[in-house]
Amino acid sequence: MSPTDFAALAAYISPGLIAFLLALSLLVWLYVHSAAQLRNSRQQRLEELQESLRIYGRLAGYLQTATQNAINNSEKQHQNGLIHALQEAKAAPYLTPHLQEQVQASLRECDPFRRELLLKSLEREMNKLIEERRLVLLESHAPGWGTALWKLLRPAAGPLALAGMVWLISRLVIELITYSHVDVSLPDTTQSASWLIGYAWIRFVSGLIALLYVYRLMTLRRQNDLDVTASHFPTSLLCMVIAVVALFQWLGPEASPYILTVQLVLFLIGFRLTRGRSRSDRPYVGHPGLMKSDGSQHQELHTTDKDTTADSSVADEHMRS
Repeated sequence: MSPTDFAALAAYISPGLIAFLLALSLLVWLYVHSAAQLRNSRQQRLEELQESLRIYGRLAGYLQTATQNAINNSEKQHQNGLIHALQEAKAAPYLTPHLQEQVQASLRECDPFRRELLLKSLEREMNKLIEERRLVLLESHAPGWGTALWKLLRPAAGPLALAGMVWLISRLVIELITYSHVDVSLPDTTQSASWLIGYAWIRFVSGLIALLYVYRLMTLRRQNDLDVTASHFPTSLLCMVIAVVALFQWLGPEASPYILTVQLVLFLIGFRLTRGRSRSDRPYVGHPGLMKSDGSQHQELHTTDKDTTADSSVADEHMRS
């Protein structure tokens, strides 16, 4: 193609079409970049799960060996290996607060009852991580119909957020230009124009908050009963409600302050609903329930020893007679 043809083509194509093609190219690049980031995030998540399972498995092996063989303090090699495994467990990516407390208590004093309690907790957490790993592999290699569709839509969060931001800014600029040309010579016009400009800014802030929470909702990672982040359901519900509330802007400019107020109130409520479980709600080493269990276990052992002693004394008396 000659330079003359290029010049004719450039004259034929309108600036608006060029801008549209550039914007479309940017959105496609954002989609591909978001898809790559999600793929890398999924791979990193799988590696973190595998690392936690490796650390937990090593510690569980030491604990099970100590429980089965009744390891005493004279076996220094096994004791050192158990201490190293306990210290390594504190660096596990999916270490829960409850398990961390048990590991810390076991480092201070690792008696047989505490080892057995920690082993049960480890097995429970390992089962959760194994199920989580299975779901991640299933999502990556054999997704269902709905999961496959969501994998296609989820990378569009970035391009949609950019398009929504451009739309909000353009709407704000148009409204500000429109309200700035209001005839201020008429009575009460200046005050009404000021209110309309304020409503325009409030609608922009409200729409921006809704856009951010829609993006948050689309990029929120699902947690399958893992106690490492806030609960997924309250977070998703709050994001959805905050975004839906912004749709009531069609009621008119006068409703925008109330809508923004509701969104801010829901934002503050989120700190209460999505925080992790408090220490008082989690069982811990030294919890009254655990202490009661420990006491009952020692009482049963003491009762068994008493019964054994009584039986042996009766047998001795019978032999003497």
